Amino acid sequence: MRMCAGVIGIAIACVVPGASARTGPSFDCAKASSEVERVICGDKDAAAADRKMAGAYRQRLGSLTDAAAREHLQRDQLAWLADRQRMCAGQKDDELAMCHRELAEQRAEWLAMLPAGADYPFVAERRLIEQGRRGGVPYRIAASYPVFERAGVDYARANAAIKGWVDKFAAEMRPPTKADGGMPDIGWFFESGHAVLVVPPRLATVDADWMAYAGGAHPNHGRTAWHVELTTGRLLGLDDILDPASGWQDAITGLVRTDLKKQFEERPGFEEALAPAELRKMVIEPSRWVFADDKVTLTFDPYAVGPYAAGPYEVDLTYQALAPYIRKDGPLAAKAR
Repeated sequence: MRMCAGVIGIAIACVVPGASARTGPSFDCAKASSEVERVICGDKDAAAADRKMAGAYRQRLGSLTDAAAREHLQRDQLAWLADRQRMCAGQKDDELAMCHRELAEQRAEWLAMLPAGADYPFVAERRLIEQGRRGGVPYRIAASYPVFERAGVDYARANAAIKGWVDKFAAEMRPPTKADGGMPDIGWFFESGHAVLVVPPRLATVDADWMAYAGGAHPNHGRTAWHVELTTGRLLGLDDILDPASGWQDAITGLVRTDLKKQFEERPGFEEALAPAELRKMVIEPSRWVFADDKVTLTFDPYAVGPYAAGPYEVDLTYQALAPYIRKDGPLAAKAR
């Protein structure tokens, strides 16, 4: 049976019969009508990634029985397909094919990550894409970010915080219009992606990763996070999730300190960063916490607790370890049982 979800006459992840057994993409290359499709048809890895993406879309759409959820996912997929050309603008030949392969792989991961059925979170992807030259310096901005869109829920503050971070970072990565005489003619860039990790039924963590270069010895990279209550739209702080009367700040600082000390044995970091008072300041920052359904991760970017060459550090916590500190009336209450 031919499976194809169409919106406004444009096919969304339209899969021909037997596509899973084919070596080509999810569509018929004999009917390729756009530059994107022709590039994908000419590269076996891009074709395989497109096929995987189409399968992930088909699977997620098939898990949704609610008409509003299906329409939302179809609309978001259409927007992604329409944006593919822009997302790889300026790239040619092998780089262009690799760009489309990576985009399809990332989209497949996004679709697979979305909760199925009644837990579908009504989250869409949006993109800020820009390239040009300012002050003689080329630059490129390619950032994706989520937008929470469930009807009847006010996500304005959460969406504004996430979009505001993207806009502020992008503004800092545009070269000045009047270049410094010593500024090298090396391209500046800002790239970011994200995952939305849902702990049903109430909590979503937006886990954004980024890389940027604006002159200097090397690019910088890192992660940041926001926490959104799906049922109310509230942008949450850690005391909305963890019980402020439980002493979680000092307790978690102790767990993190022990873990980092072990990591420092193989990847030496900054010993001064392990001073309880200094480490506590970082532990209580909500942007470092990533709540997944199976664990919690605290992230430390290069330079936070160690040198750039050591890379980022992460500390994983089990919900069993976190349970004594979880608010019984909060969005993670089920994890405390």
